[in-house]
Amino acid sequence: MFSAPLEGMRRGVSQANAAAADIAQGDVSSENMIGLIEARIQVKASAAAARTADQTLGTLLDTVA
Repeated sequence: MFSAPLEGMRRGVSQANAAAADIAQGDVSSENMIGLIEARIQVKASAAAARTADQTLGTLLDTVA
């Protein structure tokens, strides 16, 4: 239930690191800037999915208990 959101966060952070490294080396291209924005959106969406999974699991446990 949590593996997909966690993998999404890992991919987003990896993409952000790659784009940031390129920018730090002087490649301030639109591709790298867009990569940072995409990475931020991916991490935020994956975090929201993880929160939803957590809330759903909590609701299921409350219902069963």
